[in-house]
Amino acid sequence: MITADDYGYWPSYNRGILEAIEMGAIDCVSAMVEREHCDPGPLLESGVEIGLHIEFEARWGSRSAAPARTSLRVQLDRFVDLFGRWPSFLNGHHHCHARPELATPVFQTAQQIGAPVRSVNPDHRQWLRERGIDTADLLIGRTRSNEQAEPAELRSLPDGVTEWVVHPGHPDPEAGSSYDIARQEDLGTLQRVMVRARYDEPVWGDARRATLKEAFAEEPAPND
Repeated sequence: MITADDYGYWPSYNRGILEAIEMGAIDCVSAMVEREHCDPGPLLESGVEIGLHIEFEARWGSRSAAPARTSLRVQLDRFVDLFGRWPSFLNGHHHCHARPELATPVFQTAQQIGAPVRSVNPDHRQWLRERGIDTADLLIGRTRSNEQAEPAELRSLPDGVTEWVVHPGHPDPEAGSSYDIARQEDLGTLQRVMVRARYDEPVWGDARRATLKEAFAEEPAPND
């Protein structure tokens, strides 16, 4: 699945995400619900699968379990207020959801609402699976602008579930993001990938695109 992170961060970033959805390049979107620019309407109208992009900033005090639980609860409540339902999946801005103080509250929440969680490395993946949480077998995508926009792994995907994380958008220096210019590069990469998928063999070969919900759906019983 192809997941666009940071919806709500900035209006020009939202526009890029919505353009990527319109071109059929996005399966899932992670929403930053505490940002003033998180407008639920366009995402709900698109029908894309929507998850919570958790933030844990200094305003929550010391990085300990109690502030982490409070932060997560507030953001879950805000997500429900905006979108009218539980998030379909959970992940974190800058992978904060995998920090020790947030990891346990996140997996407990995932258990309660039946949501997959993004695993950031093999140890985190094993930790989640030992607790019965669905998570992808492989996470690809860059986190720094000096890395390659199109992951090399995309052209030789292993068996299993792979999540490709992207940050499409239109740059705006007023946003204050260190990844600002790279968002335009991500959007351009998705455009090229979708042209290839429409008129030639997809970059990802015979792998099947899916949402997180589809990827982890239980196999139907033989008589269903």
